Amino acid sequence: MALEIKDFESLIEPSLKPGQKFLWCECKRLLSPGENYGSIMLQVEARVSNQSGANEIIHCVAKTCPPTDMIKEIFNTKVTFKREIEVYKTLVPSLNEFGKENGLDNVMNFFATFLGGRVSLNPNSDVVDDDAVLLLENLKVKGYDTVDRFTGFNLDCAKFLLNDLATLHGVTLAYRLKKPEEFAKKIRPHLKKAFSFNVSDDLQVNAVKGLEAMLVGESEFSAYIPKAVEAIMKVTSISIEDPPKERELFATFTHNDFWVNNTMLRIEEGKPVSNRMVDFQVIEYRSLAHDVLFFLYSSVELSVLENHLDDLFQYYYDQFVGILKKFNCDVSEFTFENYMQECKNIAIQEELGHILIMFPGIMTLKEKAKELSDIKESDMVAESTSVHENCLRKMKFTLSDFAKRGWL
Repeated sequence: MALEIKDFESLIEPSLKPGQKFLWCECKRLLSPGENYGSIMLQVEARVSNQSGANEIIHCVAKTCPPTDMIKEIFNTKVTFKREIEVYKTLVPSLNEFGKENGLDNVMNFFATFLGGRVSLNPNSDVVDDDAVLLLENLKVKGYDTVDRFTGFNLDCAKFLLNDLATLHGVTLAYRLKKPEEFAKKIRPHLKKAFSFNVSDDLQVNAVKGLEAMLVGESEFSAYIPKAVEAIMKVTSISIEDPPKERELFATFTHNDFWVNNTMLRIEEGKPVSNRMVDFQVIEYRSLAHDVLFFLYSSVELSVLENHLDDLFQYYYDQFVGILKKFNCDVSEFTFENYMQECKNIAIQEELGHILIMFPGIMTLKEKAKELSDIKESDMVAESTSVHENCLRKMKFTLSDFAKRGWL
């Protein structure tokens, strides 16, 4: 794996302050195997001189393309990498400007600072190649970190993150309602579907076998296995060109991959005080229920789900409607009943399969994780012997809770 970035100076130069001059940089590996699958993440220390001649360090994180054609194809890197750069260059500034027009400054305050981005060293090319880079501030040096992916978020953190998620969804949806023509021109084009779980037949079979292997000894869940298999088959058959139809009422900017490792919290005295969402490769314009369901079931502590899940559904809804009201939107159609019906529709249509197929990847034991360059397609679904014991616990809770709600 290459630990260098060609022509780093031209990449960071636009973000330098007046009087700063780039000197040199050092790149190191940022993440361990198993913590990220769709890209190579590098920690970069950029040395610059300032007006007084003193040197200082800019702490950055560089996201570069995955090392193999197989992973590039799975993540549709030629489209999704470009899309993520535009999140920082276009979407965040546009949404912040819309918020400012309505008296809300820096409403998108849960995004990392953008330092630079390119798709190629060739300034005349718009084709993503191996010199593509997204450069952001290094959040860890500012006290942000992920939580343990095997455990997930406690109640306070879950609520904090749901508030940010509701803000992302609510501001974007308010933009659509208040300025539909401008939204269609400035926002909507950057949210076209560019990723799906449409995989090979072999990988689909492996995903089903992995699920069955984990549930085979759980007699009380045997009745759920056919529905779980059906859900996985359904989600792995969705194409980019012909996605399932959804009503537009709750359609907005969705992250589509909002789980433990894709958001970083700063904790002070045991409480969350700030958050930064990351990894916007697979964003899309579709129902907010996708993000709500996937986040809750994949990334919140099991004990919190067992005792507070209904409260969390309600909490998100209250924050979301509160955002719409701040923009003086008509919320008469956005009732709690319509929202929960939307969650049911999306759960049945796609999210059960999404959650189930992602559990093994989220729960892959660190010692079992492979280097990105060594991953084969068959490795994209972890074996039952390679996952943390909480994988089965979360899977069982999800199936039983979906059944209780009539979502299977």
